[in-house]
Amino acid sequence: MRQSTKLNCAALISVLAIIIPIFTGCSHTEKILIPPKMDLRPYGIVGIIEFSTDAASEMKQYATQEYIHYVQAAQPGVKVLELGGQDRVLKKVGKGQLDPEAVRAIGAAYQLDVLIFGHLSVSEPKPNVRLSSTWESLRVGADIEASLMTKLWETDSGVTLWTNSSSRRKSVARLKADTGGNVRFGASDPKDSYGRLVRELVYANTTDFRSTYEYRKVK
Repeated sequence: MRQSTKLNCAALISVLAIIIPIFTGCSHTEKILIPPKMDLRPYGIVGIIEFSTDAASEMKQYATQEYIHYVQAAQPGVKVLELGGQDRVLKKVGKGQLDPEAVRAIGAAYQLDVLIFGHLSVSEPKPNVRLSSTWESLRVGADIEASLMTKLWETDSGVTLWTNSSSRRKSVARLKADTGGNVRFGASDPKDSYGRLVRELVYANTTDFRSTYEYRKVK
């Protein structure tokens, strides 16, 4: 009887030794690299027109430079040619607006494969007024809404390859005013007021240029 029990146990162990690796080997989790949705590396030269904006004029170059930074950080080796402002570029190719015909002309003039342009829109600050408990001063926290819309064209055909938009709402520079009517702003430089907001907008807008990782079950 004991021998039979020992044989049964040995048989069970042998079966488990075969079955367990089968089940555990069927699938496992791996970290998989997901390529970017929009890969600029196959293209030769990427042209970028300085972004337009309805905010302070200093924000044009700032937003453009941040965009280049995030694109090249996501895809090292991408060649970017900075073309300057939209009016200057259109004047060079003798066009009045940035349409497919102008895109083809810009591509030919600057030897570009693709062209990027964007617009930064910033709302007027919406103040939140707070009066001190002593009624001697008031503090205003300014909230603004901003959005960034970008477009990528193929210069040979003038067709749109990719578009994206991002938006944010954020508290920015404060101002203070006392009962004597004296007003003081928290930041005089637009970059100090809107810099972080613009960086967040650009980072969100360039998501499709970045590789990501996912954990997937694979066999």
